[in-house]
Parts: sequence; C-alpha cells; structure tokens
Amino acid sequence: MVFIFSRSLIAISITALILCGLFISLIASNINEMTVYKETDRYNYYSLTYEEIQNAPRISQNYYFEFQPGDGYAPSNAIIFKDAINPEPLRTYLVKLGYVREQRRLRGMEVWCQPNKEGRGPLYLYVDKHAKEVRLAKIQDQPPCSTPSTT
Repeated sequence: MVFIFSRSLIAISITALILCGLFISLIASNINEMTVYKETDRYNYYSLTYEEIQNAPRISQNYYFEFQPGDGYAPSNAIIFKDAINPEPLRTYLVKLGYVREQRRLRGMEVWCQPNKEGRGPLYLYVDKHAKEVRLAKIQDQPPCSTPSTT
C-alpha cells in the first residue's frame, strides 16, 4: 500500500515538474520579443498599452499596437496608423494632455514633453507621408524633458 502511494506521488511530482518546465519555457521564450497586437486582443491591449497610447484618437481604421519589453533598453509602446497622413488630431490630443512640442527632432520624430509633470517622459510622433503611416510612441522610464520650446 505504501509502495503504491509513493509510486503515485513520484509520478505526480514528475508530471508537475515537466508541466511547470514547459510553462516557464513558453513564457520565457517570448519575454524579450516585440509583441504586435490589435485592440481586440483584450489581454495584451489592457496589460501592455500605456495610458497615453490607449486614449489616443484613432486617426485611421487601420491601426495596431507594438510593445517592446526592452532587452537592455527601456520598454516602449506605440500605436501605428496605416493609411494615415494627417497627425493633427494626435497633436491636438497631446496639447490637451499638457504636452508641448519641442523644436528638436529625434531621428525625424517630433518630441512632445509635459513640462509641469515630474517624472513624465516624452512622447514621440512620427509621420511617414510616403508610407502613409503615423506612429505615436512612448518609451518607459525616459528622463523628464528639459525646458520645452514652443513651436
């Protein structure tokens, strides 16, 4: 009787260890990869999307989100609009949030800062008129903006 109990316990323990190992390997395999998702993917949308990106006006029917966990860099989140060339609703949205557009550009992207918010990093707006694509991105843990310049 004790022999049968111990064999069953060993079999259950080995099965549990194998299942735990598979679960951990599945999670670890995607830990440093970019996640591309749509708003209909509720789990990723609510767990990965930063508030400023979630609430951005939808300037096109064709859009998706990207989340980059970092892998040595700060995590970032973006909303990418396809078939869009007019970023004005996004600019208006950023102004309503208290962001100010800086005169400097970073690799072709507009830099938007929130001067009165301690610890709030910038948002980046990129417009590619040739590809008809507009991207609004936020990089987590960016240093707060310096003194903003108005344009």
